[in-house]
Amino acid sequence: MPMKTWGLLALKIALSGALIWYFIGKSDLGAVMESLRQVDAATVVAVLALFLAQMVLVAWRWSALLRLVGVGKGFSFHEIVRTVWSATFFNTTLVSSVGGDAFRLWTIVRAGNPLGKSVNSIFLDRLTALMALMILIAISLPYVMELIADEAAFLSYALLIAAFLAGFAALFHADRLPRRIQHWRLVRGLASLAADTRKLSMHMNNLLPVAGLALFIHLLTICVIYVLAAGLEIEISFLDCFFLVPPVILAMTLPISIAGWGVREGAMIVSLGLIGVSQESALVLSILFGLGITLAALPGGVIWLFSRNRTVPAMPDGEAES
Repeated sequence: MPMKTWGLLALKIALSGALIWYFIGKSDLGAVMESLRQVDAATVVAVLALFLAQMVLVAWRWSALLRLVGVGKGFSFHEIVRTVWSATFFNTTLVSSVGGDAFRLWTIVRAGNPLGKSVNSIFLDRLTALMALMILIAISLPYVMELIADEAAFLSYALLIAAFLAGFAALFHADRLPRRIQHWRLVRGLASLAADTRKLSMHMNNLLPVAGLALFIHLLTICVIYVLAAGLEIEISFLDCFFLVPPVILAMTLPISIAGWGVREGAMIVSLGLIGVSQESALVLSILFGLGITLAALPGGVIWLFSRNRTVPAMPDGEAES
């Protein structure tokens, strides 16, 4: 692994560790342990089932995008599910420097698919997940503003949504850059991505199924939080989770920590604190969420371990699935 990658990994581990240490230090450990004892086996089973269902839906979304861009040769849906499961394992563990997106890309290219279109399929998968998340955040905005009543917070939400729309518009027209630079390899790649983005966005028979899956995947994350909250006897409604969890999902996808650890806990404490959930309860809820997705992903590591080719690519670290 290159020294630069080691350094980046070390920084992420340090940030995650420091944040977790800080939040635990600021919490009542007795209350934390008491909350943990309240979780029963039925809650654990329900959470694992939701995470596994989510991975299948992520595979379904990606398979649709593979077909859209014209790749996926030699891959059945069963194999795509296995790939997504193993990719989730890489995202949630420190067994290597390889992230889930890098693993998916390497797997699909190794099967003989073109690199450029394979990259497009993964980028569009990420884009649709982010698009669905922005829709949920926009829907939740009036509710959150009633809780915060802070103009700066409102502007932050509005700027976040505006930045996404501006970025999407720029990508949409990325193949209209000046002709004198259109021969550059990067520009050619952007042009191909822009064409595939329009193919997805401007045809409802392509957009609706993918967008619907992306929204449902996020809803399953919200359901996981709600089920864990019920298991911890935290008084929070499903609507509260629906409105307050999307910003937490966004925070934990930021590429600044290990699988969202630390950043997710901070976002959960702030978000649920708006409706009076204690720091201890929000911290335990977030930690259990992280442990749940890690446990659900472990069979993906077994799948990879017993695959015919266990080598992994020397690519940069990726981020958690959404």
